[in-house]
Amino acid sequence: MTNTQNPAPDWGDATEWQQQAGSDQPFPGGYQQASSSATPQYGPGYQPAPPYPQAPLRGAMAPPIQTYLVPAILVTLFCFFPTGIAAIVYATQVSSKRDTGDYIGAARASKQARMWTIVSLAVGVAVFAIVVIAAAAGSGSSSTYG
Repeated sequence: MTNTQNPAPDWGDATEWQQQAGSDQPFPGGYQQASSSATPQYGPGYQPAPPYPQAPLRGAMAPPIQTYLVPAILVTLFCFFPTGIAAIVYATQVSSKRDTGDYIGAARASKQARMWTIVSLAVGVAVFAIVVIAAAAGSGSSSTYG
């Protein structure tokens, strides 16, 4: 049951575009075929540019960078407030920089958040030790008057 007057094109037949590509006639729609001289010539040492800028890596592809946000919040609340705020600021910058593709900036912010978290913890422990020593010294001297 084949139509012999107007057979349907086979899968391997050339399309209308391919049939006209070799001729000097314009392509369907009024477009002209590009001349062969428009093809770029590649010399030695040629390195083609990437076809599009790379999008930032997200999710599982992004390198893991520690944010230190939870420790920064804890040392702010329980140890030393001023340096804890600096730790929180740097810790919140890590995720935003990593999401935009600035992995070097995210690593620097992570390093700063870690440093300020450690400084806050050290100052908090030192202040706590001074308070305990002062309390112990003050309670021992009051018993001599008895």
